[in-house]
Amino acid sequence: MNARAGGLVVVALAVSLFAIGCTQAKKPVPAGITWNKAIDAALADAQANHRPILLDLYTDWCEWCTALDDTTYTDPQFIEFSKRFTMARMNAEVDTVTAARYRVLNYPTVMVLNEKGEEIDRVVGYYRAPGFISQVEDYLAGRNTLASVLAKEPAMKNDPGFVYKLADRLADHGLFDESRKRFLALAVLDPKNGSGHVDDAYYRLARMARKEHDYASDREYAQIILDRYPDSDMMRPAFLEVGQGFRKDGQLAKARKIFLEYAKRFPDDDDAPWAREQADSLGVQLATRPGA
Repeated sequence: MNARAGGLVVVALAVSLFAIGCTQAKKPVPAGITWNKAIDAALADAQANHRPILLDLYTDWCEWCTALDDTTYTDPQFIEFSKRFTMARMNAEVDTVTAARYRVLNYPTVMVLNEKGEEIDRVVGYYRAPGFISQVEDYLAGRNTLASVLAKEPAMKNDPGFVYKLADRLADHGLFDESRKRFLALAVLDPKNGSGHVDDAYYRLARMARKEHDYASDREYAQIILDRYPDSDMMRPAFLEVGQGFRKDGQLAKARKIFLEYAKRFPDDDDAPWAREQADSLGVQLATRPGA
């Protein structure tokens, strides 16, 4: 299984946090950084001062967005670093135009933009100040950007680790079609998952499909993990993803069956209580449906 460097949450943990439920209202950002709250104001400030922009696109339900507020953005090292930028932050579910403009579908995402508002690259997920700063410094120097990774593809297209990294970066950039092409190429390149990346690839494919409301593909990709890689540490997240896919597709009885089975098979798992809650909730919905 792949984990992002610098403290970013591994995929399985992201599922666990989703399962617990990110419903807490977003707290005010502590003092220390002056934030622009509209993209037009940020662009005007950046152009007037000839400096790049860090644009934080968050949601109120995202706990890792709150973690950035509570740790990274209050770190004196980051506060000093922020003085080099025009700082901006917007709720992606309120300013949907800006979120769509930059194809932001994962949270937290912090865009690194030039003064014209053009993307240099982005920081996706949670990092503490040192890791966050290191990524942004690399991007400003032209290192480790998506463009630089794409430039290496012709020479490294048969390297499973590279292909996974590229597909992952494309997904983070909201380029799902290009990402999907690479993830599927990885599955052909490494069918036995010798690299340890193929199970992650199928899980990412499932989550992308769910974001696109293609729930049949969501379940199909998750089921591949269960069938081909039952010993993978992505098996349990995939199990829950099948249930999520049925629920999103309105197949509540099938979803309830999956959640009940999960809670029965893995009673000591951290997500078992959540799975039981989902099964109970779905049971109520099924009982109150017309004709039930």
